[in-house]
Amino acid sequence: MKRKLSLIAIVMLLAGCTFNVKPIYNNQEQARAEAAVTQFHQWHNDRNFEAIYARFDDKVQGAVQTKEQFMTAAAETFGQWGKLQTTRLDSAKVFPSNPIQVKMIYNSTFEKGNAQEWFTWNIYGDDVRLFEYRITPGWDK
Repeated sequence: MKRKLSLIAIVMLLAGCTFNVKPIYNNQEQARAEAAVTQFHQWHNDRNFEAIYARFDDKVQGAVQTKEQFMTAAAETFGQWGKLQTTRLDSAKVFPSNPIQVKMIYNSTFEKGNAQEWFTWNIYGDDVRLFEYRITPGWDK
């Protein structure tokens, strides 16, 4: 009898764990991140660095650099590269973590040259937050 109760308890516990798991639809998560990149690029071209900073994940804001440091770095980046002209998604990977994370690499052409942009987005339901952004000269393979 104890054996049956233990088995039933384990089955119930496992069933409860699996029913609380939220499914991840990689294509939908990636589409959210791609839309956020489009918005990021528009803000970059408009020099709306305040909006970009506001899109950063709360875990990043102030922890990595202050708003003033970010505003200075964003203005320097714009001065170095200029406006975005074209961009192409090179690779994307969805990580089923908490929050869901999407890492993307774009090959982009700016007024002043080609660069590779690396984005990491944290996704909380419909809320997409920028976790990391890097830009490097050229297009690596």
